[in-house]
Amino acid sequence: MIETRQFPDEPAWLDALAADFRRLAETAVAARGKVHVALSGGISPPPFYVRLNRELDCGALSSLAEKIQWWLGDERWVAPSDSASNERMVRDTLGRNNLTFGDRFHSWHTHPDPAEAAQRYQRELQRIVGDPTVFDLILLGLGPDGHTASLFPGTTALQEKERDAVSCEVPQLKMTRLTLTFPVLDRARQVWFIVRGRKKEAVVTQLLVGGSDIPATRVKAANQKLYWLPD
Repeated sequence: MIETRQFPDEPAWLDALAADFRRLAETAVAARGKVHVALSGGISPPPFYVRLNRELDCGALSSLAEKIQWWLGDERWVAPSDSASNERMVRDTLGRNNLTFGDRFHSWHTHPDPAEAAQRYQRELQRIVGDPTVFDLILLGLGPDGHTASLFPGTTALQEKERDAVSCEVPQLKMTRLTLTFPVLDRARQVWFIVRGRKKEAVVTQLLVGGSDIPATRVKAANQKLYWLPD
């Protein structure tokens, strides 16, 4: 079951996300000395990332900043400088003064071939996070078609049962994507769906009610939360 929190406005939404992130980070550092977070792309998270940037730079999270390793749950196979790149969005928000990241941000862009880039990402996950890879937190979005990360309806990535990171073609978008897979999503200590916009209401209902085979409902992590801002 997904723990659901709905908010009346953006300040309340951001306050809750920031406070819960701080508690999660403090708990992880106390237990394991570090925090591993996989970030989501999309249009909903940027305000939260801007808030986190401020908290990590000079706010309540500043003492923990160097303990956090940042990963990306998925990426579009475009240059990191491209306006469509998740990495660019994350660097322009959460990492905009570079103090947040230092050398603790892990890019998918380590090889010109996407399949090799995904293999390298998996090896880096296993080397730094562990084998099997267990994230403290994975942030996820929710598309109108029910996709999450780059796990789109009808794509081969949905069937992956062994690898933690893969490249895949998304024919409906005519695009190559790289994504974490259900095996690693399901092992996460916490998964947060960060969703904003009234137009997402129908798919949010599908996520919560169940009985639907949209990709997002196939996430089986034990501790899932939805931070829902209808707007």
